[in-house]
Amino acid sequence: MKKFIPIILIALAFLLAFLLGATDITFDDFISNRDQILMFRDSNLTFSVIIFMLIYISAVTFSIPGATVLSVTGGFIFGLELGLILNVVSATIGATFLFLAVRLGFGNLFGKFEKGSVKFSDLIEQLKVNEINLLLLLRLIPVVPFFVANILPAIANVSLKNFFWTTFLGIIPGGFVFTLIGANAGNFFDRGEAPDLTVFWSFEFLGPLICLIILVAFPMFFRVTRYNHD
Repeated sequence: MKKFIPIILIALAFLLAFLLGATDITFDDFISNRDQILMFRDSNLTFSVIIFMLIYISAVTFSIPGATVLSVTGGFIFGLELGLILNVVSATIGATFLFLAVRLGFGNLFGKFEKGSVKFSDLIEQLKVNEINLLLLLRLIPVVPFFVANILPAIANVSLKNFFWTTFLGIIPGGFVFTLIGANAGNFFDRGEAPDLTVFWSFEFLGPLICLIILVAFPMFFRVTRYNHD
């Protein structure tokens, strides 16, 4: 029962956030308090960084929707360079906290199935061989929800070290785009509008991203093909 305590705490925290109406972070929350936030940043940069990171880490750990909004907001408040660092580091830490909580409770789930099925055992073996490639793909493919990419590896009991560094590197491309949008979102916020996020789906970004996905997927495809042939 003790191993489920972190998951229970996360569920209770999410429930509390839901009851308080804090389960959906939107640009409206930022726009309505924009001037106060920027004034506070100018007079308390270090404290602003700490508060922003705590909010971001908590949102990811408790799987509260709004990481995209936070990434854009981070870019606007702190600029491209510092904003990108804060966004990527915060998201990675939050993802790792959730990963550890889920793995503590369900990390041996695949192991139980593996013992009872030869085919499943072979599947697990292939997953372990291609662990790094799969983890990177989970981060690079835009349609995979962030919380899903945190939970599935935990259930599969992948290496914490591999999870951490593939998360850090894998979210940089998307994080860069959203932080860049935030760093140039002043005109939108001046008009009381949300920034245009459709640039994320433009060819200028998706083209290189697709090439990167193919580059990561190819070695995995080659290993699987060779394994099945043998």
